[in-house]
Amino acid sequence: MDKTEQYLEDLKSEDPAMREKATRALWILWHRQEGIELEQELNKGTELMDQQKHDDALIVLQILVDKCPDFSEAHNKLATLLFLMGQYDEAVKECEQVLRRIPHHFGALNGLGMCLYELKRFEEAIRIFQRALEVQPYAQINRTYIARCRAGLN
Repeated sequence: MDKTEQYLEDLKSEDPAMREKATRALWILWHRQEGIELEQELNKGTELMDQQKHDDALIVLQILVDKCPDFSEAHNKLATLLFLMGQYDEAVKECEQVLRRIPHHFGALNGLGMCLYELKRFEEAIRIFQRALEVQPYAQINRTYIARCRAGLN
């Protein structure tokens, strides 16, 4: 079993500390996927996003995904930014880019579900949140959104 498989197993552990350690380890792997230089660019875009400088972050992250289209975490951060900017359809496309490469990326699964929820595509969102729960069974946010989606269907 490789490291990633072990971390994915650890996400299902009853031990919260083990789940937290596995979560952090996977984020680190995803951030470092394309090397330290591109990770630094990713961090720059993330910092701009955290500072609410969305237009500047968009430029940095768009250049990054254009430069390295296989950098899944760059697509994931771009999806997050697009979500924050209310551009849900575009964010869906970026989440799908991530999930084509890393089907177990719980951040992209959760983000995709949230985008679908905002687009009122509740049945699709429920399926995505259920997939996210298969990866992270203890992630309560996914259960919360499933309930919200079900309420939206009524």
